[in-house]
Amino acid sequence: MFPSNLLVVRVWRGRVRPLLLKPSGIVLALAEGVLDLLRGGVGRTLEEALDGLDELEEAALGAGLDMRVVRAMAHLASRMTAVEPVKHKVDPVKARLEVFRSAAAVLGGWALSEEERRTVLERVAFRLGCSVDDLEEVLWRPEEEIVKRPPAIDGAGLVRRYNLSAVQTMLFRAQRLVVDVRTTGLKAKRLLWTVKRMGLLYVADDTGWGIRLTVDGPASLLKQTRRYGTRLAKLIPYIIAMERWRIRADILGKRRSLFFTLDDSSRDLFPDLLPEVEEVFDSEVEREFYKSLVKTGPWRVVREPEPLVVDGRIMVPDFLVEYGGKKVYIEIVGFWTREYLERKLAKLSKLKDVGMIVAVDRRLACSSFKDLPHSVVVFNGRLRGVDVYPVLKEALGSPGISRGEEVSREEAEQLLEGLPDLDGVSLAEAVKFLASRGVSEDKVVRVLEAAGYRIQWLGLDPRSCVVKRMD
Repeated sequence: MFPSNLLVVRVWRGRVRPLLLKPSGIVLALAEGVLDLLRGGVGRTLEEALDGLDELEEAALGAGLDMRVVRAMAHLASRMTAVEPVKHKVDPVKARLEVFRSAAAVLGGWALSEEERRTVLERVAFRLGCSVDDLEEVLWRPEEEIVKRPPAIDGAGLVRRYNLSAVQTMLFRAQRLVVDVRTTGLKAKRLLWTVKRMGLLYVADDTGWGIRLTVDGPASLLKQTRRYGTRLAKLIPYIIAMERWRIRADILGKRRSLFFTLDDSSRDLFPDLLPEVEEVFDSEVEREFYKSLVKTGPWRVVREPEPLVVDGRIMVPDFLVEYGGKKVYIEIVGFWTREYLERKLAKLSKLKDVGMIVAVDRRLACSSFKDLPHSVVVFNGRLRGVDVYPVLKEALGSPGISRGEEVSREEAEQLLEGLPDLDGVSLAEAVKFLASRGVSEDKVVRVLEAAGYRIQWLGLDPRSCVVKRMD
């Protein structure tokens, strides 16, 4: 991606399209020119290496191209250049602090004349043990970088990177993105997992031809626009990697919404680039819940499990919890738009005969969730493993306890005869009492339940679990 002020687009009859370039002719020559500047600038500052960029800009204008094309290529090439910071004789941060302090102490504020300015600089330079020239150098050029190694890319590759970045930059103003892809089952699953892991608001449909993704764009949101837009931009290389694909988007223009479309007929204009998807949680709520859930039970917790298909729509739940051959899915409803919430509710309503827990933030909850055919857990800002523990225990059984052979009530009462009432004691204490009667730890819960007690599970630690007499 590059800054939006470097984006060149064409608007015609309600349609918009970024300028996409073929890696040939003058375009290829300009890209090679940018790379040559960096190749010849090893050992110099990045600014000095790109000193000849204005000549390439003039060449672009002469060929009928917007000079922003050259600047965008230079921006991308600079980001792919290995650099190292200039080693100054004085720490830039310390130098600036000392200058500000000295100006305040000597002059009571800013230096208003060249003589006053010189006086401040001489005092600070003496205190820091450097010359005035060294001090001025670090004040005016504190963050310069030296070109260590030029980009490992050729001109054609840079042009294709430019095209990809142009599409990504334009989609920062997307209100909605509709993507149709057709590919192998494995690649389709990988794409769905990627969309989910990136924290994008989406709906996936099985169209018969392939998969259709409807993704809310950054311009449709009220917050997180920059962060969300970056995630959406990172999705584009995955789409382009599919066998067949088509992108349609509504782009927010200055006066109206504009329509953008692109398909696999333009594949040769883009790089064959499939970056590793980073571990991104939808939110900190989901991240902290995952850590808590893993610690809460001995079960297997899977992030973004196998997709579920319901009434032609595809859903990738947030988590799958497996224990004892049973499965329960967990879906967390957090940051959303009204349209996204309506789609989510419609999908969950049709998903039946599947163990599902829907966790909803109380601040976002509405009465519609009560009608879902699933267990609904409402949380306040922070979701913890213990919040869903009772539901998971009921669905999966008592975690950590081997059911083994059933214990009769008569046998249980005989084992408890002569012991104090266990109502209200911790499970750890009950284990000790029953150990004196020769009851193994894995049999304790079965004995207590047969005798009319129940366990209030507050975690895996027996000291935090309480024995209660059934009413």
